[in-house]
Amino acid sequence: MSYKYIQRLAIQPGFREEEKLTDMVEFCTKAQIDDVMFFVNCEELNQGHLTQEETAPWMQLIARGKKILEPLGITTSINPWITLLHTDRGRYLKPGQNFNVMVDPYGLHASTVACPLCAEWRKYITDMYATYASIKPNMVWVEDDFRLHNHHPLRWGGCFCEQHLEEFSKRAGHKVAREDFLNGMLAPGDPHPYRQIWLDTARDTMAELAAMIGDAVHKVSPETRVGLMSSGPGAHCMEGRDWAAVLGGLSGPDVPMVNRPHLPAYQNVTGQQYLWNFISTSDLVRASVPNETEIYPEMEGFPPDTRYSKSHAFMRFQLETSLLIGSNGITLNIFDMMGNGAMLSDKFQDVLSNTKPFLNSLTDLDLKYDSRTGVKVLFDPKSSYTVRTPNGQEMGEIAPEESFWASMLSYYGIANRYVSGVVPDGEVVAVSGQYFRNLDASSLRKLFEKNFVILEAEAAWTLFEMGFGELAGIKNAQWKPADTGFHAYEQVSNGRTYCGLNEARLSTQISSGDLLDIEYTQQPELISMVKNPWNVTVANGCSIYAGRVFIFPYGRFRTGFSTHMHPVRQQILQETLKAAEKYAKPAFVTELPYINIQSHILDGKTVFVVTNFSDDDIEDVKCYLPGVGKTTAKQINRVGTGNIELCPGAEGLVSIGSLAKWETRALVFEQD
Repeated sequence: MSYKYIQRLAIQPGFREEEKLTDMVEFCTKAQIDDVMFFVNCEELNQGHLTQEETAPWMQLIARGKKILEPLGITTSINPWITLLHTDRGRYLKPGQNFNVMVDPYGLHASTVACPLCAEWRKYITDMYATYASIKPNMVWVEDDFRLHNHHPLRWGGCFCEQHLEEFSKRAGHKVAREDFLNGMLAPGDPHPYRQIWLDTARDTMAELAAMIGDAVHKVSPETRVGLMSSGPGAHCMEGRDWAAVLGGLSGPDVPMVNRPHLPAYQNVTGQQYLWNFISTSDLVRASVPNETEIYPEMEGFPPDTRYSKSHAFMRFQLETSLLIGSNGITLNIFDMMGNGAMLSDKFQDVLSNTKPFLNSLTDLDLKYDSRTGVKVLFDPKSSYTVRTPNGQEMGEIAPEESFWASMLSYYGIANRYVSGVVPDGEVVAVSGQYFRNLDASSLRKLFEKNFVILEAEAAWTLFEMGFGELAGIKNAQWKPADTGFHAYEQVSNGRTYCGLNEARLSTQISSGDLLDIEYTQQPELISMVKNPWNVTVANGCSIYAGRVFIFPYGRFRTGFSTHMHPVRQQILQETLKAAEKYAKPAFVTELPYINIQSHILDGKTVFVVTNFSDDDIEDVKCYLPGVGKTTAKQINRVGTGNIELCPGAEGLVSIGSLAKWETRALVFEQD
């Protein structure tokens, strides 16, 4: 199979067209590009909602580009920059565009961002997508302005216009005012009925709109695929997104669903920063969409879309790690959107060409998201319906916090994946935030009876507050805020030595979150105790209840969580999981920070993908690979493919050799 390169390209009609089209051909040929996604009305060139007459030159240019690319075996796609419009930025509606504009929760009106309920704008946008489909593109994209949040200068976003207030009133059965409705939907305690009205309205509106756009395209060009660019999954949860309905509406019944998740780094960052955000954003989006969705994440450099924002090394790193979410390829936003076209002087084409053989080799493994094994991190894309707000003041309070364990486990080198909609059986599962509010009593009891459960403090508190504390042995619990002097550090108390330290101490004072002081129904297996500055024990630390519930007593990370990134904590958790005999054990990498491992069970083989997200070259990487009895594996790396002899070590660990900074490697074990 081939890993697809999709190049986003801005060539403005009438601005040095011949030169830009020539550069396009040279770049695409050298970079092994598979598809060119031509922008329309993009970024700095954006002139608001274009008329059909203003769109015609763009379509003529793209049709011309398509004729040039077809003989080269390169397909043509279209990337309109605007649906609702990202932000106003001084743009205004044109004469005759009598669109209702978006209104934020506090009554501020946009100048150009459209309301998704506006009938006149809906007719406009479907007519525009029919026009885009007229040249039979391979794909036509819906940008990530297809959302309700993040439409500056609006505060949060919208829409709370008069038409929406009428819809809210209709669903409520009585007239609602904007301020009263907002106060209700954000109210602390059990979610007010206004919360469901808001989420249902947003959910239905965007799903209906997606189907209208998809229908408009497919009436003109049935084979054209309609792809969706998506933003942060937490923000989409706050607007009730129905991923299957939106993607299915755009695709229609006969062509694949296509999603373009955001890769969370516009500029070079450290590998460890990238890992946390990649897992909490890109990986979570992948878990939220239907498994059969084609995935083409977006690698973007901005500003200024040159090597000043992305080095060759970081670009290659992003390309290779995009495969960790089962991508079919990638969209490349590596040039500016002002009409300069492809700038060959930065030599990105060389990086793309040199990297593609390795990407194709990993793509041939056909690593699907649902083939991943490891700790099951539970989440629900509808959690905004159930989450309780702490203060009832801001829209952000209804965003879920359910990705903590996925990122932290990845930091600790422990294989994991997100799971939604099912209660696992016989697994190690991890829960954070208020996820438990999505489960009924029967599902909660099954979860704790059948699995080894890892909890951070807010998950433990939620369980207790719901009246099910006994499932984790919680008799009583109280929050102790950080930075108050109540607690300063945690000290290992189980007599074990971790990382060569006896009675190892770990900070709980700075960037640790709040402490949940738990009183247990019966004595758990205590791993550590929490102390104040005077060495007085003030609370239980990490513990294992009934041999099947691990509680990490920190949460509500308003002051951060970086103090918990510690090799002692890594070793405590890895040894705990390895000792959980009755449950499916995850693979992990020992004694090293920021080394991510994925495990896949496929027909006839087991595959482990190991990536060094740290900034160090590692000479000896030791892994625990459960279920593997062989010491010979096929290795796929940047050099090529070949067999490797692994070195068995103590306690079931194997050495897989060195791993350079930002390097990804796959180990394939064939079954007999």
